[in-house]
Amino acid sequence: MNTEMQLFSISRKKKPTYEHGVAHKVYENKLNQNFRADEINQKWCTDFTYLFLTDGSKRYNCTIIDLHDRSVIASITDRNITADLAKRTLEKAIHSQPGIDLSKRKLLVHSDQGSQYTSKEFTEFCEDLGITQSMSKAGYPYDNAPMEDISIP
Repeated sequence: MNTEMQLFSISRKKKPTYEHGVAHKVYENKLNQNFRADEINQKWCTDFTYLFLTDGSKRYNCTIIDLHDRSVIASITDRNITADLAKRTLEKAIHSQPGIDLSKRKLLVHSDQGSQYTSKEFTEFCEDLGITQSMSKAGYPYDNAPMEDISIP
């Protein structure tokens, strides 16, 4: 009967299997949903966005905003979502801020617990520069609301 009526089932592709890695370091949430900053270069938030192109390919964008005025201070798009992309975006953000003094150790960079931000490469880069890392709880986007496009007061 299905053949006579030209009815066919549609099968969805299976999700690729994902193996969870072990984070090099996970930092406590020092931002604690306090999304206000009294001065520039005090609190930055960062996250990745997936870009789906019309040809079926993907790109990954890493962006950093300053919570003082919610301005985008760095954004880089690449074919691969890596710790190197996160690191290059942070380098770009630092170089875009004239007069930033990292020696005072006042800069807090908040992210999710993505492998790019918990990697040895990225965490050591932040430690070497005196940047304090802060991370959202796993699976809880409200801790990084300014980057997740969740409305906040």
